[in-house]
Amino acid sequence: MADGSQMKKRRSGALRGLAQVGTRKKPNGSTFGDVLESLGDRSFGWGLMLVGFMNMLPLPPGTNMVLGLPILFIATQMAIGRKTLWLPGFVTNRFIARERWRAGALSALPIARPLARLTRIRYLRVFQGKAERPLGVLLLVTGVVLCLPIPLTGWLPAISCFVIGLGLVEHDGAIVGLGMTIAIAAIAVAVAMVFAIYFGLAYAAR
Repeated sequence: MADGSQMKKRRSGALRGLAQVGTRKKPNGSTFGDVLESLGDRSFGWGLMLVGFMNMLPLPPGTNMVLGLPILFIATQMAIGRKTLWLPGFVTNRFIARERWRAGALSALPIARPLARLTRIRYLRVFQGKAERPLGVLLLVTGVVLCLPIPLTGWLPAISCFVIGLGLVEHDGAIVGLGMTIAIAAIAVAVAMVFAIYFGLAYAAR
């Protein structure tokens, strides 16, 4: 059985990121840029988890055409090989008081803890060298699918982004692989729907 220190190492990714919210470098608070810098290569994972979760919410039809755009932004940076997520200055320069950062972290812990227990550090080849570039390309296609107004294609891309983001945060290659499988399924469903609509319209036009 793994001892306490080993379990802590296995489950520390997401929780450590939350603990760094409101970084210790500045006593009064932090900017989004400070937090992204502290997260390092996990910044892509956090971004994907957040955007994926937002697109899984029961929002009005067509909302994903707007909320899916950040996935394209994140995926493009992964595809070109950036090490950390870049955001415009008006976002990264936004200052949040330390108390608000802590309150947000505390409110997220009940969700992060059970999720973290499902993950562990494994299959690290997914995160080495240029391995994340193909993942970025896959996410880019998935983001396009999410933004298109195609029936029955909203949930799967959002879920895949959330799962991949969780795997990136926890450095769990198996979870990333699961998310990629869901993404491929989402793309396949979208292609099938496009063909069904096309042939349906062609048949109706006869």
